[in-house]
Amino acid sequence: MVSELKDIRMKAIASLPKAVGSSTDRNGCPWRVIQPKSAAARLVAAQGWAVMADVPLGAYRAVSFAGQMEAGTSGTCNITQGNVAVFDGDKLLALAYGKSADDAAIGNLTALEGGAVRVWDGDIVGSPVGDLRVEVDGTVRLGKLADEESVCKGQAKVPNVYGMPIDKARKALADKGWKPVRIKPDGESRQAGLIKRGIVEVESCSGTGLAYCSFSYAGAAGALSIVTAGEKGLPNVVGYDVKCR
Repeated sequence: MVSELKDIRMKAIASLPKAVGSSTDRNGCPWRVIQPKSAAARLVAAQGWAVMADVPLGAYRAVSFAGQMEAGTSGTCNITQGNVAVFDGDKLLALAYGKSADDAAIGNLTALEGGAVRVWDGDIVGSPVGDLRVEVDGTVRLGKLADEESVCKGQAKVPNVYGMPIDKARKALADKGWKPVRIKPDGESRQAGLIKRGIVEVESCSGTGLAYCSFSYAGAAGALSIVTAGEKGLPNVVGYDVKCR
């Protein structure tokens, strides 16, 4: 069991500790909590934790869970006491956790093609922090984000654009075959400002909260939507979604 990330530790473990505090500590963000379906997730919930994700990890399962959740503005959530448990069926193999109970090192999980799992932090605006994978020799390794993600059954690649300003992100996307889709302007001021900078694919921008903007791209394998946050003239990418053909 190996973690290459300085803010997350990982160790082999056979039993899961009980959640500390009361259930009200985990009731602040009900939209982030899932109903456990697998045997692994049910074991986690039985210890009082709030289960956030339950996804395949090669032949294993990865379950992320938290001890404390606090709602923020614009449907956001601050997650602390986050962990990732790796199970073989109902047998606990390993646990990944932050350096302290007060940090937001671990939040949600998303499954990647090829059997790996992307680990996100628990900050108000969540960011991916690393990829968890099972190697050929059986090592469970949490390492840095891959340079690109395979999508649509390997028909396309999405480069690692997290944290990039949108002008640089769109160039990286173009190198992988994702072309901007020109959007009809709706008169919103931030959208107009981005269009003036040549970012013609901006669909919409929120004037409140975390100032999210969305952008649209098309490729041979499907459609790609990029989301940025922040009020900068060229805001940074915080997420993306691919819809395959």
